[in-house]
Amino acid sequence: MKITLQLFSVLREKLPPELKGKTVLHLKNGSSINDVLIKLDIKRKVVISVNGEQVSDRHYQLKDGDEVKLFSSISGG
Repeated sequence: MKITLQLFSVLREKLPPELKGKTVLHLKNGSSINDVLIKLDIKRKVVISVNGEQVSDRHYQLKDGDEVKLFSSISGG
């Protein structure tokens, strides 16, 4: 299956600069958001959007054609 992935903020560094944070990933059927995070070696807390809806479950199962956006979680003190 194919998903469209867009990374924001410091997460963009996980892709080559010429992609400007956007790419298409080919994944096994039944893959989850967690599989994407592992594939990209993203270990930090992130905000996840799938097809414009915020998703909090990293084990959310993706479907062919999904649009996934990952945002760096901001925290302060």
